[in-house]
Amino acid sequence: MANIGVFCLPMPSHLNLFLVLAGALKKRGHRVVFFGLSDNESQIRACGFDFYSTDPGAAPPGTFSQLKRDIGKRGAVAALRAQGRFDELRYDAILNKGPDLVQRAALDGIVVDQAEACSGSVAEVTRLPWVDVASALSMNIEPAVPLMFTTWSYSNHPLAVLRNRLIYRILDVAAVRTRRIVNRYRTRWGLHPLARTGDSFSPFAQLSQQNAEFDFPRKQLPACFHYVGPIRPATQPAPPFPWHSLNGQPLIYASLGTVNQHRRIFETIAQSCVGLRAQLVLSLGGAAKAGEFRDLPGAPLVVEFAPQLQLLERAALTITHGGLNTTLESLAAGVPLIAIPLNFDQFGVAARIRWTRTGDFMKRRNLTPARLRSRIEDVLSNATYKSAALRMRDAIAQTNGAERSADIIESVIRTRRPVLRHSP
Repeated sequence: MANIGVFCLPMPSHLNLFLVLAGALKKRGHRVVFFGLSDNESQIRACGFDFYSTDPGAAPPGTFSQLKRDIGKRGAVAALRAQGRFDELRYDAILNKGPDLVQRAALDGIVVDQAEACSGSVAEVTRLPWVDVASALSMNIEPAVPLMFTTWSYSNHPLAVLRNRLIYRILDVAAVRTRRIVNRYRTRWGLHPLARTGDSFSPFAQLSQQNAEFDFPRKQLPACFHYVGPIRPATQPAPPFPWHSLNGQPLIYASLGTVNQHRRIFETIAQSCVGLRAQLVLSLGGAAKAGEFRDLPGAPLVVEFAPQLQLLERAALTITHGGLNTTLESLAAGVPLIAIPLNFDQFGVAARIRWTRTGDFMKRRNLTPARLRSRIEDVLSNATYKSAALRMRDAIAQTNGAERSADIIESVIRTRRPVLRHSP
């Protein structure tokens, strides 16, 4: 049995994924310890895992829960800025408290979120093997692959490569504040400073819950990079749902995630479906109360929480903000998508939906009921999208993200050596 530590971004989709992965490790007899914000402590302990707080001393309890809610109301640029301020406080606290807490927990290895650029340094200074996991789109950079915060498509044309290099350089400059915090501690600890984003990734193993088919062509991934496929539980508890209210028409399932509260977008989605030979089910993901949306056009079925997996089994189309979890769950059910990306890597997910022909996307600034209706009719009537979604379903069915990830993590901790793609 190994003692394994987990550091992950404290956003709902990230935390839920790492709880699934921790559950797979626990079933194998390992002890799993989470390090993070006390806002998430009760959820983590309720799942049966130990917890150590890395709360910043300057922020009162609940500060970060409020910030998460605020991010859901902001535009893309404002959300990134808020996330940056969020990270600066957290990083300093993790780096200040993390090494002592890790030693107190007597860990054998650490699993970190690839989107959290500080936690690998805690593993390095404590001389522990570590694995990073991309719960969002993988952040590994190469010239022909555009930045995940854009809807640009893959291209190896020299001008596209030049554009990508420029944007990646700008991103490195934008991250200088958080990198300065990390490097201050690394210098104190006698570690080499980080020069760019990729320097914070694990040399032992890098895991992505994408499947290779749902990505742009990749030619420069490190040998320790693994597409493991969706990391999700074998079963999920289903919230109550009025199944008797389904009318038998083709089902359009719409969700904007767990932190987005964009009423205008909900209204546009509802208006675009009026008169279609389809039934719209709209899940608010806990971001609002169903009673606030009783007056939507066309009287769609609105719920605060939806049994997403069960609904996707019946769905003809998913309308999503482009969250990777909802996207992969839709594709695992063979359901094509229309993405309306709002922030973070949702733009890159939307670009991959279009690239793989498993659906299409609309930019928020171009969103109108008429335009969205036209896009819905196209995706529902064009068999190309459904065929591509079914091929993606078959590819995802060949993966087992949680178990494959657990295999790799165990190997890294046992051998303290990198696990390469050609390794058995």
